[in-house]
Amino acid sequence: METTVLEMVADVTTDGWKTTVAQRSSDLLGSALWDEVRAARHSGCAPLAAAARKLLEVQDQAHALVADILVGKSPADRAGRCLGELLRNYAKKIPIPGEEVLELSARALRIMGIYLCTVAGELNRCECLDDLAQAVGKDKLKEMISTGLDNWTDKIPRPTVDQP
Repeated sequence: METTVLEMVADVTTDGWKTTVAQRSSDLLGSALWDEVRAARHSGCAPLAAAARKLLEVQDQAHALVADILVGKSPADRAGRCLGELLRNYAKKIPIPGEEVLELSARALRIMGIYLCTVAGELNRCECLDDLAQAVGKDKLKEMISTGLDNWTDKIPRPTVDQP
């Protein structure tokens, strides 16, 4: 019998995991804001999922811009079109400054969303979980949820928060 995504995630989203996510989120956003987010009634993680998707779209758009710069006007002949396509595919592989931060930020938003859905008992409707599962694959999902927390602390830019 094949294990479902929810079954896979159930043994990862333990009390210890929730505590770690809450602490990392509090460190990232500031305790006052995170406490307010946790205390609010949630109707799912849709805003976090949408924001994570937008971050990754920005990354795709940056690659498309690099491709447009490399290719310029698409040649009319077949050989030129083939080389243009080669350049477009190559551009997708060129690292873009800040790209890692976009990916880590999207992952952080998704993990926060999974946390909120877990606490609300709505993991079966969690868009963040669905998106993360689709992005990394079922085989790496468990690892991403449990160890994906490690990259937040030093690499993700922190929003400005008023300190008491």
